[in-house]
Amino acid sequence: MRVIAGKYGGTALRGGKGPQFRPTAQVVKGSLFDTLGDEVKGAVVLDLFAGSGALGIEALSRGAARAVFVEQDSTAARALRTNIERCRIDDAHAVVHRGDAMRFLERAIKAGSRYDIIFADPPYASSLGAKLAAALEAAGPGICRLFVAETGADIAFPEGGALEKFRTRKFGQTIVTYFRYSEDA
Repeated sequence: MRVIAGKYGGTALRGGKGPQFRPTAQVVKGSLFDTLGDEVKGAVVLDLFAGSGALGIEALSRGAARAVFVEQDSTAARALRTNIERCRIDDAHAVVHRGDAMRFLERAIKAGSRYDIIFADPPYASSLGAKLAAALEAAGPGICRLFVAETGADIAFPEGGALEKFRTRKFGQTIVTYFRYSEDA
């Protein structure tokens, strides 16, 4: 597992071990960032269920201004911190929070926090991707510009609200769904 492009391109990232650890495949990560393009430059990103931090670190490598990582598992959080150190990313650009991603998002919404892009890669067997989308729908456009969810094939997202799905890509059992708030929101 490596950073694909940008300032940290080619840097090897440490992964976790065990069945709970499922790193984003390189082809998925490459497609995701090709889709986002220049949206990443200067962005403040929130990487929920961060694991090794591959998505947030890739965003920083491609010009994001800051990344906030949220990871509950202690082993994955150690790997994440190691990866941030390997890339020599300072505390002003990368912040790691160890804890529950849903609770973090709920607190961020209440505090009026603002992110440009929110990445979420919850466990595939859970419905957390849909719950996150519902929370972002209820929060309105003040929380972020874009929400990108990497989920298993059987996740149903809410539709018809201010948070609009604008693209879906399937890679085997992995589905990447992109959302943005409608112009009317």
